Amino acid sequence: MTLLMFNGFEGGYDTPEEQKNLGDGIVNLETPTDWEYTTGRNGGKAITNKSTVWNKAAYMKFPPITNDKIAIVGFAFYVTAGFGSNSDRLAQLYGTSMDGVHVLLDLSGNLIARAVGFGTQEETSMPVNINQWYYIEMKGRIDDTNGYAHVRVNEQVLLDYTGYLHYSGSTTISNLYLRGYTHNRGRIDDVYVADNQGSDVNDYLGDIRIDAVRPNGAGNYAQLTPSAGANYECVDEVLYDDSDYVEGVDSADKDSYTYGSVPTDLDDAGIIALQIKNNAKRTATADNIKIDPFIRTGSTDYSQTVQNLSDDFAMVDGDIILNDPDDSNPWTQAKINACEFGMEVG
Repeated sequence: MTLLMFNGFEGGYDTPEEQKNLGDGIVNLETPTDWEYTTGRNGGKAITNKSTVWNKAAYMKFPPITNDKIAIVGFAFYVTAGFGSNSDRLAQLYGTSMDGVHVLLDLSGNLIARAVGFGTQEETSMPVNINQWYYIEMKGRIDDTNGYAHVRVNEQVLLDYTGYLHYSGSTTISNLYLRGYTHNRGRIDDVYVADNQGSDVNDYLGDIRIDAVRPNGAGNYAQLTPSAGANYECVDEVLYDDSDYVEGVDSADKDSYTYGSVPTDLDDAGIIALQIKNNAKRTATADNIKIDPFIRTGSTDYSQTVQNLSDDFAMVDGDIILNDPDDSNPWTQAKINACEFGMEVG
């Protein structure tokens, strides 16, 4: 597995701060109340910095990527109004210090790509326009001699550097820093993080989109106890709401649901992966109450990695699934639409 994380901010959160607190993708927001959702691409949501104070950042979580691998990142960026100063960092992929790959905007409206290791090693730039989406992708590796910094915009190469890219002693990329600038001057959407390992999804993904689909009907299992009404009606809300829920304490009890269809303007070749996300917490006093997300396809249940639960609601991410487990072939719209998705008490 080389696709480590993706986030289109389409989950059922009221604010980015709530998304952070539930543990879904955003691991840190500098002054969380300075961030808000705004209109994203494809009719969805994006995040933006509503503060007038410079340098409010969003950090995305992913496993540390050591220098035997190359970190790969992509995100959509929309310039809404004006440009900052040359120090306005839009994105950084780095280790414990500033060593790594940087993307900036300058006062004249130029997008700057920079390889940084104890100072700038190489820098290139291109002009960008206000009120336009750009898809920016970055690759990075921190190393004394074989460091790597690569940036492309709308799938066109802007920076390609190999050499010294090392400053603080770190040999691990563990931070993705994104900043929407100040006072609603930029939007960020459709973020992914990967590395170059394995045989699938080990390079730039290109200009991707991330969509959310939600439960819309009863599935094969309804073994959990609903707080009221039908099981699926307790988990189908657009915004997360713990006033209704399903609950289970007996190991192997399951719920599954049918889901809404994949957007019809997304062709089969563009489907890269899917991931089940559950907002869940432990409510029983018994030891080791866990949750096992599963996919039901072809009349068979395919379990994923069992996840621990805490005493507070948190986002429980299932595995990132690249292929249909029923036939090991890539996903299609029809295959996903025919699936049920659910969870089992562990």
